[in-house]
Amino acid sequence: MNSRGLLAAAAALAAFACALPACADSVDTHTDVGILGAVVTGTHVGSENPNPVSGVVPGALLELTQHVDRFRLHLEGLPQIGASSSGSGPFGHSSATLSLLNATALVDLDPARRFRLGFGFQVINVTNFNGNNANIDDSRVTSPIFAAGATLPVSHGHFVELNLMVDPNLRGVVDIFDNGATSEPNKPEGGAEVDYSAAYGWRRGLVTYLIGARGLSYHTRNLNTQALVDRNVGGGVTFEVRFAL
Repeated sequence: MNSRGLLAAAAALAAFACALPACADSVDTHTDVGILGAVVTGTHVGSENPNPVSGVVPGALLELTQHVDRFRLHLEGLPQIGASSSGSGPFGHSSATLSLLNATALVDLDPARRFRLGFGFQVINVTNFNGNNANIDDSRVTSPIFAAGATLPVSHGHFVELNLMVDPNLRGVVDIFDNGATSEPNKPEGGAEVDYSAAYGWRRGLVTYLIGARGLSYHTRNLNTQALVDRNVGGGVTFEVRFAL
């Protein structure tokens, strides 16, 4: 399935999930809509670019979760964020931009709904500008997701939430443009990603607040030559608000 097919599948799953409460009155269902804000720091290294791109950038991630008894469908998307290197090459500062969509279906493993496992997919869009030669690398990468999480009560209305997502099979094709114009032969890329987070949360009526941290380790290589294509390592502080509908 190509990336357009994956996005269409995510939209169809979301529409189906949102329609569930209307057709299942006897089932315990509710929907959470949320936004996660973060201040992220990290380092990016791109293909044929000796100058690492690093910095501190703000970001926001939109969320939608449909709960149906012990099952849940979770969608989250990150609008495009970017960072530039501190050093400059002949064509300016190197830079990188990133956006993503995660879609996971999870099931609670115990009646208290403290532990869960799930499966899904990810779509990532990455663009790199190389200040040393003005090349632009553009890629769309997809992968299955294996997810695990826990929500552990601390006191009445307060809890600790832990989440882990492993993307073991990132696959995509890098489009390369010399000086932003002439296209080079495409390069297939593959790799893996680990996304992990921990947060302290509390509930006030229909609103849930969480303060925590989230980290990411992402790398891909050229499948023909094993040369590095992208390496991203970073993390940051997060603040999240969820509204129960």
